[in-house]
Parts: sequence; C-alpha cells; structure tokens
Amino acid sequence: MRRKTGPFIAAALVVLAAVLVVPSTMGQTGAPAKPATFDPQRTYAVETLRSDLDVLWDVLEEGHGGFDRYTSVEALKKDFEAAGQEIAGPLTELAFYTRLLPLVAAIKDGHTQLTLSSGASTWLDGQPVFFPFEVRFLGGKVYLFRTLSAEPGVPDGAELLAIDGMPIGDIVAALLPLVPSDAGIRTARLRRLEHPASFGRLLALRYGLEASRRIRFRPVGGGEAREVPVACVTALTTVRTLRERYPVTAERRPLYELAFRGGTAVLTIRQFGDDPDKARPRYTEFLDESFRILAEKGARGLVIDLRGNGGGRDEYAKILFAHVMDRPFLYYWALETKKDRYDLFKYTDETPEGAAELARPLVPNSRGRFDVPGHPNRGIQATRPPLFAGKVAILVDGGSFSATGEVTSAFHYYKKAVFFGEECGSGYYGNTSGFMVTATLPATGIRIRVPLVLYQMAVDGYPKDRGIVPDFPVTPTIGDLLAGRDPVMDRALAYLEKN
Repeated sequence: MRRKTGPFIAAALVVLAAVLVVPSTMGQTGAPAKPATFDPQRTYAVETLRSDLDVLWDVLEEGHGGFDRYTSVEALKKDFEAAGQEIAGPLTELAFYTRLLPLVAAIKDGHTQLTLSSGASTWLDGQPVFFPFEVRFLGGKVYLFRTLSAEPGVPDGAELLAIDGMPIGDIVAALLPLVPSDAGIRTARLRRLEHPASFGRLLALRYGLEASRRIRFRPVGGGEAREVPVACVTALTTVRTLRERYPVTAERRPLYELAFRGGTAVLTIRQFGDDPDKARPRYTEFLDESFRILAEKGARGLVIDLRGNGGGRDEYAKILFAHVMDRPFLYYWALETKKDRYDLFKYTDETPEGAAELARPLVPNSRGRFDVPGHPNRGIQATRPPLFAGKVAILVDGGSFSATGEVTSAFHYYKKAVFFGEECGSGYYGNTSGFMVTATLPATGIRIRVPLVLYQMAVDGYPKDRGIVPDFPVTPTIGDLLAGRDPVMDRALAYLEKN
C-alpha cells in the first residue's frame, strides 16, 4: 500500500506527497522502462469498456476519501452514465483513456491519478509524437519557453498562437479539463500542464498521434507572426534535450536553504523532507538552526518561498508554522476514511497484511466514517522555539500543493503572513491523500490511484473551491523568465522593507 512519503509511525499517517501530473514510464535518469507488449490498434468491445467504466466508478465511490468534497456524487454519477452511453463502438485503450480523464478530473482532487496500462505508457512514451517545446502559461498567453526541437528557427520565449491551425486558447481550453487539481484550481492545472511530457502527451491523445505539428508564433518582442512545421519527438528526447540544452534544469538544488537579502531573511523550501545529501542537516535541524540565526541577527522580515513545493511530510510542514505561531493551535480538524475494509482491494496488488495494516488503527466515528488516530498533527499543537515574531511574506503558485497547501492555510487563517504570487494550487480546507492504492481496470489495464484519507484542516471563513489567492498577485513576464528575474520575490522584499 502506498503512503504519501516517509516512515509509518505507530500506524499514523505522517506525510503528504507531491504528485506528478502524468507519470512517465521513465526513471529519474531518463532511461526508458522495460518495454511491454502493446498493440495500439487493439480495440475493446462496447460492453467490455462499459464494464471497466463501472469498475472505475465502484472503486472511486467506495474508496476515495474525498469523492464528493467538491462535486456531488449525483453530478459525478451522471457524467459516468453519460460517458457509458456515449460508447457507441469499439475503442482502443488510448481512446478510452482519453474519455476517462475528464471524469476523474471532475472529482477535483490533485492526488487522484489515472494512468495508462504499463504497456501503453511505455509504447506512447516511445513514439515521436510529443510537442518539442516546454511551454509557459503567463497572463492568459502561452509561450514557447524552451525549445526541445532539433530544428532552428523558433526562438525561446516566442508567443505560441496556434497549432495545426487551431488557436492555442481553444487547445488549452480542451486540455485543462483532462488535468486533475484540488478544487479544480486553474493555476494548478496550468502549472502541471507546463511539463513537456504532460503537455505533449495530452496534446497527442486529444488531437492525434502526429509526427509533426505546424505552429504559428510571434517572436519575442513582437513583430509579425510566423508559421513553421516542427517535428515531434519522443518523451525520452524531451527529458534528455531539456537537460543537455538547458543544464540549469538538471542541477540538483538543496531541498531547503536560508539566505539574506539585506536585512530580510529568505527561507526557500522546495519540499518538506530531509535532503538526500547526507552532508546536509536533516530538515528539523536545519529549521531550528535557521530560526536561531534569525533571532541572533534580529531579522524583522522573512520571505518563505514555497513556489513549486508539491508537498512532503505533513509534520515537517506544520513545524514550519510552529516556529511562527505565538500560541498553541489546532492544525488538523479530522483525518478519516470511508471504511476499514475495502472490496476495491481485489483490483489492486495489496496483500492481506497491507489491508490489515490499514484497518488496525482505524476507529469508527459518529459521522459513519473511521478516524485515523495517532497523527502528530492532530490535537492541540505546541509552538516550537526559536519563535519568529517579525513580518512574514509567503510566495506561492499553482505548484504549491499538498502539505504546502496545509501549512499555507494555517498561516493564512491565523493571519501570520501575507501572500505573493498566484493562487495556491491546493484547496484551502485540506486534501485527500494519506494511504493511496492503485487499482487496475480488468480489461484495459488502465490504472487509477485512489487516495483513501480525507484531510480536514482546522480553518474556516474561506471559499470552499479556492486555494489561497495572494494579497499581492504578481505574474512574471516571459522577459522576466528569460532574463532570470524574479518579480514575485522582488515585490515581497520591497513590501517587507517598507512595512
């Protein structure tokens, strides 16, 4: 049984994991996975497809801890039934998968993930059908931020206007409903879609497995639009070219670091976990030392950069807040599952021992669900010295997710920080994660990751279907990105210097 990340302590859920939008069959080294037999032309009969669709519904309805958190069961069921009726003839796995994606995304949960069968994933990643650019979504426009094509002629930073004659706005509008995110938050969907493999895969699935595309773009700085053909590449090529052509993307940065910009401290946390570099201190040691340094230097302002932080260990996120909070506080209101025994496990590789491990600590509650006791973030939480009493500015974006969403909600609710950037990519009131199992649809082999535990933060007074909207929205321009400027950081530093 998959948990978020990190150890399992006293049967407690301790961690929140970052989520990859569209998992690739490639490892971190970029090496392709072992090929599996797959026939892209194979089709499945209507009744077979409808049977898999029924299994998908049953698995999600039974197990997903936050299934109706944002969308009612009735609305979701209506969509599933309509999808079944629309299957009028045999479909390939790729076509069926593409139809399922919006059904799963409609749950509006960023930890819920639908993937192709292993054979189909390996096959698709090996086809030269991926868009040869890394895109950026900025201010309602789409830019070709980095070129992964072997063909010259398209400069980095060009504004993308159309692909194969289709306006890029129409394409983005068609792809976003295929991308899951908490509360359907648009910034989260956009940031996930920016990954070359994600954009390339969804573009190919939605608009055909084409070996080349014709793009219309406007060069950096304006001028007349141009139209050129570009050859598509494989998923492996996007990874390799990105690292070779833009070495900065391959650099391993520390998970956490402290710096000073004048008299203002800047604490960057890229993930809530211990740095894999054993020469560096563990997270808790680093954080304690950082706040001790802040006290020694008499820092009056602190910027906490959580942009792109997809989560990590629950407790580590809470510890950050505990260094700033001035009194005991509640962090989690509840952690609960729907059941303690699941029929859906027959579609997974979970062992009886794994199922028993899940059930053992669960306690029935008055809401007809099961509490998950023992988590260190439950109950009244103590502050953690050294405490910081100065002004705090937090930087967030659509990639701030999971445990990062939890801690930013606490900062916001208790009014311990002001926020800069774009809407946080995590729902304000918590997420659904914890124990996560992967079920396989019997006929097609398509896989669905189902988070079982509903996390509810002890916060209130904010719209249910939003992430934190910054007090100071700041959107970089493509020129900023190309020049390495950081207007979000600059705005936060300027604010702290004046206040």
